[in-house]
Amino acid sequence: MRTNLWGRWLLGGALVLSSVLGALWSVPHAAAQQDGRISIIFMHHSTGLGLIDEGGVRESLTQLGYDFWDYGYNDEGLRDPQGNYLGINWDVPDDNTDPDGWYAIFQQPVTDPPSNTLSRMLQYNVIIFKSCFPTSDIADEEQLQDYQRYYQTIRDVMDRYPDKIFIPFTPPPLVPNATSPENAARARRWAQYLTSDAYLDGHPNVFVFDFFNALADEDGYLRAEYRGDEWDAHPNTLANQTVAPLFVQFVDAAIRSYTLGEPLEVSVTAVEDGEVEEQEPSADASEYFTDEGPLLTQFGDFEIPLPEDYVWDYVDDGTLTWEIFSPGYDSDYALMLSFDLPVEQGAGWGLDMSPDPTWATTDGFSFDWRADQAGLSALLSVGVRDPQHPEADIDEATPFDYELRTSGTEWTHVFVPWDAFERADWWGDEGVATLNPADVVWVAFDVGNWESAQQGTIWIDNLRPADE
Repeated sequence: MRTNLWGRWLLGGALVLSSVLGALWSVPHAAAQQDGRISIIFMHHSTGLGLIDEGGVRESLTQLGYDFWDYGYNDEGLRDPQGNYLGINWDVPDDNTDPDGWYAIFQQPVTDPPSNTLSRMLQYNVIIFKSCFPTSDIADEEQLQDYQRYYQTIRDVMDRYPDKIFIPFTPPPLVPNATSPENAARARRWAQYLTSDAYLDGHPNVFVFDFFNALADEDGYLRAEYRGDEWDAHPNTLANQTVAPLFVQFVDAAIRSYTLGEPLEVSVTAVEDGEVEEQEPSADASEYFTDEGPLLTQFGDFEIPLPEDYVWDYVDDGTLTWEIFSPGYDSDYALMLSFDLPVEQGAGWGLDMSPDPTWATTDGFSFDWRADQAGLSALLSVGVRDPQHPEADIDEATPFDYELRTSGTEWTHVFVPWDAFERADWWGDEGVATLNPADVVWVAFDVGNWESAQQGTIWIDNLRPADE
């Protein structure tokens, strides 16, 4: 995995799930309803309500094709996918969503028709639940151990329903006036436990969203910029608008990746008019490879499923997801990159490939693209190997870059002459000094900007060397 934007060689953050073909972008057969739409229930109190309403969670998940329901306090009850309160009370015992409350709920008998909180939750495909911020005031080690025992028992119950996806939250942090340094440190340890292999390993239908660390500062308190005031631990509007896109992408990626521990039979999915299409892998792709890897001229139009061992992505801080989307530019498929990046942070997608001597006879590199908005920063990069050292690792290929800006929502053709690429100035003295197209061994698109945060979606098609 390479990161060539601004010279950072960093791995992705904890909230970003790797894009692995054959798993991440396939709709889970276990979670699909008969009508083809996946239903989500989010059980929450006030901090969850703020995340939904101020962060646009319902709208974002609806756009992704999900039916999103939520349930707050008993007197508020259930809301439907349109956000309407239905006046339906699920009788959450004592309105308690602390760890002991969730323990009690997950000990309820499952009835048909549903007559208690757990039975009603299990009517949905994806079950998201959280505790509110008072949970993070963990007074001593005994209380922390109690939390762990509660959630281990809850996990045992979740294991009984492999046709459901469960997404527990780590609880949000407190302001300094509402806790102590010792209690805040224990709250961070609680979040670390829930997101650790010790809790998650061997439980493929459980995905924990780390709400605590998305909001906490280095001392385990709610970040100063996320506070309404120094006595109120409810995350403010900025916090909700910042974390909500991460939450939405986490939920989407968890749903798409869950396969009951078994590999899916298809390698790529694409969305068209709200429907999911399966792009079947080729029976024999050997004609598209040399001994050194795939030929971009065969895969650059995305009509053939990408060879997953040669695809890579990265993110410095923020989120990046990608999928094969339908329709493409005058074709069935295109690459879609969606990202939400803070200022001075980058992310990217790339494809390793075999060097092709025929590229030396072309004038440059071309592609077609569009975006959901104009002005997004992007970087087209190619990696050039040293022909004197063909045995060198592909990560040692010298990057050459060309800076781009999206022009808008319409498909646009882009041609970049080879001599317009510039050797990355952060690379140093190693590698080659000039770009020989015959020695290109990877191509990548990077996104992000030094001066502003970047959030958007870019579609890319028809990657290939070309004549002007």
